[in-house]
Amino acid sequence: MADEVTIVVYKCNLNEMKWAQMGNGAQIHHSRKTLTPFDQAYLPKFGVSLYRLAPGKRAFPRHEHLANDEGILVTRGSGTLRYGDQEIALAEGDYVHLPAASGRAHHMINTSEAELEYYCFSSIVLPETVLYPDSNKLGAYSLKKAVHGGGWQRSGYILRNEPVGYFDGEEPD
Repeated sequence: MADEVTIVVYKCNLNEMKWAQMGNGAQIHHSRKTLTPFDQAYLPKFGVSLYRLAPGKRAFPRHEHLANDEGILVTRGSGTLRYGDQEIALAEGDYVHLPAASGRAHHMINTSEAELEYYCFSSIVLPETVLYPDSNKLGAYSLKKAVHGGGWQRSGYILRNEPVGYFDGEEPD
């Protein structure tokens, strides 16, 4: 008999959550609160995180999701969304929708003198493939059951995307 999962309403309080830090310290650095219930037995299909960017910082390298849509809602400050060749000014109250596999890589940049805060919403379609055009890389991600306790943990790889032929590295007949 398969394990039965009881699904209950998930509740958390944003004000009680700690900020997690990620970045390389130079151009890319953000503070993040993840509201998505990855600590539950069920796998969520919708993700929400709150981000803060200091002046001059970018949240992530420029990237394009092939499976998941994203939405960005600015709640404080202003910045610039690089989306393909466009630079789109965003300020408090602005919302943008970024469809998956659009052919346009994106990232948020705090181009102001004050802190930028925004929510990022996303579908959770797995596995996910992410293109990083500025560094010629490919990311492949999924989620797997956490080893200790319930919930989910991210699993993935970043690969340098070098063009090769279909049979390169295969044994000849």
